[in-house]
Amino acid sequence: MNPHRPIRYWHSPLLPGVELCRAHHREFSYGRHVHLDYHIGLVQRGGQKFIHKGNSHELVAGRLSIVNPDEMHDGLSLLPEGYEVRVFSIPPELIARWLPGPERFFATPLLHRPDLYHGFARLHAYLERPDADPLHAESTLLELLGNLFALPVPGHALADPQLRFLREQLLASLDQRHTLEALAAKVGLERFTFLRQFKKRTGMTPYAWLKRLRLEQAKRLLAGGMALSEVALTVGFFDQSHFHHGFCQAFGLTPAQFREQVRGPRP
Repeated sequence: MNPHRPIRYWHSPLLPGVELCRAHHREFSYGRHVHLDYHIGLVQRGGQKFIHKGNSHELVAGRLSIVNPDEMHDGLSLLPEGYEVRVFSIPPELIARWLPGPERFFATPLLHRPDLYHGFARLHAYLERPDADPLHAESTLLELLGNLFALPVPGHALADPQLRFLREQLLASLDQRHTLEALAAKVGLERFTFLRQFKKRTGMTPYAWLKRLRLEQAKRLLAGGMALSEVALTVGFFDQSHFHHGFCQAFGLTPAQFREQVRGPRP
């Protein structure tokens, strides 16, 4: 965080409509106020004290502040050195579109769920990266929101022919970016239902599945003699270091080592 600009607001093009904030508050405090959006906040250093519906709460690392639209609250630092916080602001119309059904409400303003805390923290930081992927960002947010609202898992309806169809569609366009909405539409499902059913059927997120397809196709292309840099671009890795790291993590050796083993040393 830039010490001369301790508060930053921005919108990620990967999640249109979602406002993001990262701040280091020292002497600043929030008076009584309401928001038009759902607010999800997580302190990473220090602590915040806030009053919500007449009750006092302390927000520290490992806990989530979750506030519904139109709920009055305030906020001030617990410590003289202030606190560092990351915040998601999500409009109700987006929640209604992503998670159709009855209107959603957070049951408590403070939640001690380290798994969700770390999930939202990783996503917030990920959205600052210039190479962030829309499918990973949207899938992660919907999964976190589903757990946050404790939504029931929908019944299984994603069939093998649909998965084979998706696989062929993705293999034909590995060098393109894909969104959760577009993939769900290909099989006629709403995004959240598609995400839950996909994970239940495959044990993976759509993003992890796509990354594996990219790496598997990379092996085929390397075995066929394609140049390393060309392989990375063809399968959708626009950063050579990410391709190298992902390949090593998946197969235990570098792309160059794999090609040498299957084709022999190059003259």
